[in-house]
Order: sequence, then structure tokens, then C-alpha cells
Amino acid sequence: MFSQYLLGGGTSFNRNMLACFPRDYFDIRNIYFNPENWNGAKALDIEIGPSDTIFSVGNESVKASAKKLAGLISEREGAIVSNLETELVCLDIHKNPAKTVFFICHDDGFIPLAVKYQSVIDVYISHNAAVHEELQKLLGGKNKDIFFIQHGVKIPEVERSFQASPCLKIVFLARHYKFKGIYDLPVINDLLVKRGVQVDWTVLGDGPERAAIMKQVEHLPNFRFDIPQTTADVIKILREQDVFILPSRADGLPVALLESMSVGCVPVLANFSEGIRKVVTDDIGFVVPVGENEQFADKIATLSADRELLVRLGKNCIEKVKREFDINKQAMEYFNLYKRYKEFKKKRRSGLSDLRRRLRYNDLFNKVDFFIRNFRTRFFSRQATT
Repeated sequence: MFSQYLLGGGTSFNRNMLACFPRDYFDIRNIYFNPENWNGAKALDIEIGPSDTIFSVGNESVKASAKKLAGLISEREGAIVSNLETELVCLDIHKNPAKTVFFICHDDGFIPLAVKYQSVIDVYISHNAAVHEELQKLLGGKNKDIFFIQHGVKIPEVERSFQASPCLKIVFLARHYKFKGIYDLPVINDLLVKRGVQVDWTVLGDGPERAAIMKQVEHLPNFRFDIPQTTADVIKILREQDVFILPSRADGLPVALLESMSVGCVPVLANFSEGIRKVVTDDIGFVVPVGENEQFADKIATLSADRELLVRLGKNCIEKVKREFDINKQAMEYFNLYKRYKEFKKKRRSGLSDLRRRLRYNDLFNKVDFFIRNFRTRFFSRQATT
């Protein structure tokens, strides 16, 4: 199984699965990618087993990195659970006929990888209904190899007690990237101030935009930032919040969303994928158009004014996660599918697009290709001027 050694939803997804892993199912090895150029926090609550590896990614060429990575993958019959392009490139260069390759297509951003590496991947899994439907459209003839399985989170043992306070507490939990909507938060705050709505913001997580957003709101007393070290720390903070906000432009089924719902935080999300509407229904929370900060402010103001609605939706959130997203049940759906690896093993067939992609791994080919392209550009620009 491949994952990142970083704070983030993908890492949490993998960690939650492993916490429910039935030890009599497989021998398992986890390979965690540790990007050398990542300027954010590492995932400190990952348990590194005796057969697990932290694999540094950064300064080496793609070909050199793929060779080292291939040496970590056994040639025993079994499954590979992939999440990222790094391992797909490795498997593209270094074939491993003993393994059946499963690919987790987390959100729309992973769909191009699913299409690009069709000749490498045997089974596709999505946990967002819209992503699942798009895969079925794009990968014609492979529907029997495409699965929709929602993931889950650990159900907290103690439920929260809902206590109304004059100041609504809002939490943002995601990597600090622009496309996650991190810079929408101060805009929404200004809109709420104009409406006379009192809110406190808790911004959790890390990422390349963290320093910039902290600088932008340093004059605002109702913003606080934190990087929880463990899942238990995250849940402790989420219990104190009223609303979970995510103005993201791209996501699948965020682990942070399910964690916040599990303790009764009401979600107010951007419609980053039509599939999210099947999770955040009208009896759970609100989904508004991407970038419509006025609507975000409207929904938050509604919850602030109507605390009975806030409590009712919060209780519905808790019940929905218990019913549909208990990790103990959802993880077994994944592991039972992985156990069928023999059934899904394919004969590798390559096409012209695969040949073109694989040529790109060759340094000499890239140098010759660059020379030809550069020559053509100069030649035709010269012809145009004459």
C-alpha cells in the first residue's frame, strides 16, 4: 500500500484503513512517500511497522527513483494499492506480473491518472459517486473493474453535548492550498461582520499557503491556527466547533468532513463535486456554488440565528456517519475487494499512447525531442519574420 508521509486527507484515509486491517488477510507492506521539498508538517501518528518504508522523493530523476521504488515491491503474488502517480510510473517502467494493481481515484484531479495509466491499473475504486460515474464514461468496457466504495472514520465513543453560545464556532480543516478555498475565509468573515454575525474561526492543518493566510488575518482577533499532531487531537478540537466549512474547488469525500460530522459539526461546503450532494443532503448541511462567498455567509448566518436548526442538523450528522461511514465496516469492503486480486489480474496490453508515455522516461529521447522542438520553433519563427 502506498501513501504520503504528510498531514492530509489521503494520509488519513490510509491510516484509518490500516487501523481496521484484519491481520489474517494478508502480509502487508506500507510505503510512505516523504517529499523532500514539502514545506509542511509530517503525519506524526502513523505507526511504522517492521516491514514498512519511508521513501524520500525529490532530487532524483524519475527513472532513478522508479528503480529504487521497484526494489521495495515484492514479486510475491498479491495486490498493490496505489494512490499517486509516483508508484504508477514505477509500475509502468518496471512491470510486476505477480501483482494486481488497485487505484484509489480520490477526486476529479485523479481521473487523468486513471485514464493515462489504464495499461498499468487493473481495478479502480472511487468514494465519490460523481467520480465513479465519470470513470465509467471515460473507461469504456471496464465497468466490471470500477467500484464505488465509500470510506469512513472511527466513530467517537462519547457524543458531544450541544450548548448554544452567542458566538458561532467555525472550523476549516484541509491542506492550506489556494484551491482549497483558504483565502475565502477572511472574505466570508467580512461578510458576516457586515451582517452582525459573531463567529470564531479555527483553522487547522498545514500547507504552502499557511504563512500567507496567517499574515493576512493577523489583525483579526477571531482567527486562530493550529496543527493537531494526532487524530485524537483533531477530534478534541472538532468537538468544540459548530460548523465545518470547506470552500474547496476540488475534493472527493474529505476525511475531515466525515470526522467533523461524526461529532456534530454542520457542514457548509462548496459544490466541488456533484457527488458530495449525496453525502451532504438538506437534512445534514449546505452545499453552495463554488466561489459564492455571499451564499456561504448566508448559510452561516442562518445557523447562527436558528440554533434549533444547528442542533438538529448536528445530530443528523452524527447519525449519518454512524449509519454509513463507520470505518470498521467500510474498511472491510476495501479489504474484501483486495482479497479478490486473482480475479482481477489482467494481461498487459500496450497501445501507441503507452509507447509515447514510456519514451518520456528516457533521458536521451527527451533531449532529442527538445532539440527537434526547439529547432522547429526557431525555424518557423524565422519564416514568419521573412
